[in-house]
Amino acid sequence: MARDAAAACHDSLPAEAKTVVRVAPVAPQDSEVIGETSGIGAAAVVILSWHDASLLTTEVRVFVVSPQDGVTHWITRTIVFSARDLPSERGRALGLVIASVLDESWGIEPLARAEPPASVVPASSESGKLGEQAVSVATRAGPVESPEIAPRWALEANVTTAVEHLWDVDDTIGGMVGLRRSLASGWALRTGLSFRVADIDGANATGRTVLGAIGVVWTGAGSERPKAFNFGARFDLLGVHEAIQHAEGGTSSARTEAYWSMGADLLAQVGYGLSPGTALLVGGGVEEILTEAEVSVAGEPAATIPHTRLVLELGVLSRF
Repeated sequence: MARDAAAACHDSLPAEAKTVVRVAPVAPQDSEVIGETSGIGAAAVVILSWHDASLLTTEVRVFVVSPQDGVTHWITRTIVFSARDLPSERGRALGLVIASVLDESWGIEPLARAEPPASVVPASSESGKLGEQAVSVATRAGPVESPEIAPRWALEANVTTAVEHLWDVDDTIGGMVGLRRSLASGWALRTGLSFRVADIDGANATGRTVLGAIGVVWTGAGSERPKAFNFGARFDLLGVHEAIQHAEGGTSSARTEAYWSMGADLLAQVGYGLSPGTALLVGGGVEEILTEAEVSVAGEPAATIPHTRLVLELGVLSRF
């Protein structure tokens, strides 16, 4: 990561500038940095420090010496990454942050010395995992915004309908709430609970469906950008409880039959960013239930609840 950071900022330096990357078990004292900087004639020293095993939070300290008047000063930045960012991406982002700091506060030529100036922390005698290494130019530095931790959790709430028969889209209405937990770039675990009410044509009956879901969600790039569209997909395993309530003849009494089943669904989703943490979601796909139920009136088949359904959803996703 240190090598990638040095390489990313190297191109913003004069062509004859040199950089050296070293690793030390602990960050040196300011007095040590000042002493070594003066000894080798370095124009700048950058210290990258990590204080946790995940390496997600990086402290960047830039020590600059002015060759005109010898004035020295420190500039400090704290950069926080997401666990989804690859080490190489973190290194490049750090290099761009360093380059932007130098552009803002230091427009001087490096001191001409036989020994190369240091770009990252000098090593102690105990280090040596990387050793002194000249870093080649990898990319052009430019302005960069400090990365922030991407939200790991998201809550979604949808209005849903299930189409059991072709063109019969007005018989079922319901709602769904779901909770997502990000795993890696674009992927998340999901659990959800849904409730629907449906009129069963031809049987004078009402169906009530409760579904519990657990599955995975994939979301494409751009899912966290406002006023941007993104696409995704969702797959769930379902636990289903279906209750059918049928009125008995012309009386006010009703009989309820219920059963449990299992199933799965597969939906495509389109999102539109409303704000950095909120998106409008539209989804559609297929739901497959293992059990197909038949509703009878006076001993005669009156309606069938199919095991395959087309599901449509409209809702909001909020990240936190």
